[in-house]
Amino acid sequence: MFRQRITDALAHIEDLDRAQKRSGKDIPFWRVSADNGRLLHILCHAAGAKRAVEVGTSSGYSGIHIASALTSTGGHLWTFDMEPYKLDLARGNFEKAGLSAAITQVAGDALQTLPAFVAANPEPIDFAFLDAVKPHYIKYLEILRPRLRPGSIVAADNVGQHNAEAVRTYLEAVGRAPFLTSIVPTENAEGGRDALAVSILEA
Repeated sequence: MFRQRITDALAHIEDLDRAQKRSGKDIPFWRVSADNGRLLHILCHAAGAKRAVEVGTSSGYSGIHIASALTSTGGHLWTFDMEPYKLDLARGNFEKAGLSAAITQVAGDALQTLPAFVAANPEPIDFAFLDAVKPHYIKYLEILRPRLRPGSIVAADNVGQHNAEAVRTYLEAVGRAPFLTSIVPTENAEGGRDALAVSILEA
């Protein structure tokens, strides 16, 4: 029953996405691809994550994938977004998935709310997902760095050719950082639009 609620919530978001595309209206939110959502779940689960951070909530699609992986450890997700309509939409989707108790939504500009979160929470962050303002990815990583532990995973969305210039600083930084081992794909079936960069913090 629990897994079915998660599956139904994800399908609901996918249906909403398709309906908006058919209508020709501007899509007020973006989400990761279904494959990347499953990849986030696998990474978070494999890491045995208990504490996860997501920067860029949108519709809650990626958050559901992450939080569902955290249920195996009794973990918790903090997800950050500054758009009220996205926060409201995601809140409803988290409720549909039965994951509200495992997720805390943080409203506001992440460049301001993330430092406050890090200052107030000394525990390590096991998993982080970056999917907000692309040129700010490196700043998000710098803010989170003091709370990352050896083995922590950081994933960043939309790093392919479509957003190459916007994420250039981030990709260069994770590519040369001695404390990270990273995979940075350059393209995928959709021309790199949904490519994920995945990094693990070394000891």
